[in-house]
Amino acid sequence: MLSKAVQNKLNDQIQKEAYASNAYLALATWAEGENLPNIAQYFYNSAEEERQHMLEIFKYINANGGTAHVEGKLGKVRDKFKTVLEAFQLVRDLEHGVTLSVNELATWCVQNGEHATYFFLQAFVLEQQDAERKVDEILTVIERMGYEPRNLFYLDKQFKKINEQAGTM
Repeated sequence: MLSKAVQNKLNDQIQKEAYASNAYLALATWAEGENLPNIAQYFYNSAEEERQHMLEIFKYINANGGTAHVEGKLGKVRDKFKTVLEAFQLVRDLEHGVTLSVNELATWCVQNGEHATYFFLQAFVLEQQDAERKVDEILTVIERMGYEPRNLFYLDKQFKKINEQAGTM
């Protein structure tokens, strides 16, 4: 059975995953409005991935004698961007924030003898490391290709390849 302290920490992480999912949905809406369907799909896929993380933590808490929940107030997500570069800089910040949170949670688990939860979190730790690396690669592509209006068609086509490589089309 999970201690109340670890349940509280995990429920806090659920809120962060839910917020990230909502932020990606806002980004997808923005990309749709900019007529960037492949970038929008990337954001939709990312929203679903964050939702899956939330569900995994939910199920872990509930399966181990705890009570998982999502709070009603997740906070307003940003939904307006001047450029695709600005949107992906937000993505980098979003992913980095989740990485810090997961790492802090894993550290707390070790320090407080919550070994099972620590091992449960290892997949999240590694996945966040990979997510940050991929966002950095995408930012490099955006910076190299350019994000002026005349380049957006080609940039969006590049995201079709990125989505296909992720196997999430």
